[in-house]
Amino acid sequence: MLEITKQYFDKQLGKLATKEEIKKLATKEDVKILDKKIGGLDVKIDGLDVKIENEVASLAGMMSRRFDELERKLDVRAEVDQLKLKMNKVWQVLDIKN
Repeated sequence: MLEITKQYFDKQLGKLATKEEIKKLATKEDVKILDKKIGGLDVKIDGLDVKIENEVASLAGMMSRRFDELERKLDVRAEVDQLKLKMNKVWQVLDIKN
């Protein structure tokens, strides 16, 4: 039977990485991964600023058009109310009942 000597065992264990070496490697790899992710976020955030500005401008344009439309409708409504008053006066003078 083959016996494993202490010297052989120590020699083989010496080839393995220590906990500190593993932590350093893991940390470096994690930093690389985080750098890539953070770099991607920076690009997305830069694009987000432009997109938000475009959306705000678009919403402002929509609201402006809607207010213009409402203003036109209100102007027409005022004219209709004036015409109704005039028509009521005409009907009264002509003694027409509605």
